[in-house]
Amino acid sequence: MQQDRWTLALAALFVLAAVLTLAVWIPNDIETGLIERFRREVMIGDALAPTGAAVGVLIAALALGATSWFRPDPFDDTPDRQSIAFLLRMAVVLVLGLVLMVFTGPVVVESINGLGGEIGTYRQLRDTVPYKYLGFAAGGFVLVFGAIRVVENRFSMAAAGVAIGAVVVLGFIYDVPFDNLLLPPNGDQ
Repeated sequence: MQQDRWTLALAALFVLAAVLTLAVWIPNDIETGLIERFRREVMIGDALAPTGAAVGVLIAALALGATSWFRPDPFDDTPDRQSIAFLLRMAVVLVLGLVLMVFTGPVVVESINGLGGEIGTYRQLRDTVPYKYLGFAAGGFVLVFGAIRVVENRFSMAAAGVAIGAVVVLGFIYDVPFDNLLLPPNGDQ
C-alpha cells in the first residue's frame, strides 16, 4: 500500500505544531488556566480559547494523517504547478487579511486624528464601538472572502454574504458573552 507522503508530512507538521502549542506555548505564555475560580465565581480563563483551537487542530491533523495512511488506492503524491500556485494564492489572502486585521483600526484612528478629530489613540479606543470592530471586520472579511475566491476561482455575491455572515457571527460569539475579551488583534495593541 502506497501512502500519500505529502499529506502525511502536512499532518505530522500540524500534529507537532498543536502539541508544541499545548505543551509549551500556552503554559508558558498564558498566566490563567482554562477555568478560573475566584471567590466562588467561576470564569472562563484566558487559556480556554487557544487550548480549544489547538485541540481542534490536533484532532483534524490526526484525522488527516489517519485517512492518508489508510488510503486504499495508490496516489501520485507529487505536487504539481497548480498545487503550488494554489498555496501561493492562499498565502497572499492570509497575509493580506492579517495585515488588514492589524493595521485597519490604527490607520483609521490616526486618519481621524490627522483630520482634526482628536479622538485619542487606538490603544485608548481598542474596546470602543466601532473602533474595536474595524480590523476584525476588514481582515476577517478578506480572509473568508479571499479563501472562497481562491477555492472557487471566481468572485461571487454569495461568497461576500458568507464572509459578512462569518465575521458577524464570530464577532458576536467572541464579543457579546465576555466582558473583558478583546477581539483580535486588539489584545496586544
